[in-house]
Amino acid sequence: MTRIHQNVDEMLVRLTEESQGETELIRALGDAIRRVDEQLLREVRNVTIQHEMRREAIVGELQTLATRLLALPARNAARATVAAIDQQTHVYEQPEIEPPQNGVGGADWRQATQNINDDFEFTFNEKRH
Repeated sequence: MTRIHQNVDEMLVRLTEESQGETELIRALGDAIRRVDEQLLREVRNVTIQHEMRREAIVGELQTLATRLLALPARNAARATVAAIDQQTHVYEQPEIEPPQNGVGGADWRQATQNINDDFEFTFNEKRH
């Protein structure tokens, strides 16, 4: 019986030692994760500060550009309108959308899409995508 008690006592001692060792490893891992987390937070803050500085520089440049644009002489709006009207010399006739051939109600989405593209080309005098 004493031999069993000795074995149990030895196992308890070994279990306690291993438990303490694993607890230390967990604490070390927690400290390492905390340090990495703090480093990551510092880096994110640095990136944020750099982004804000770049953004402020860009906003300053845009404000300078806006100030310069306001200093330009005004265009003659009447001449610009006439020039735009002269460019559009052809008359645009929009074709009617015909009902689908299968007799089911509703419009054909393909034809509607083509009409949108035609309107875009007519308005801006350029092909869309």
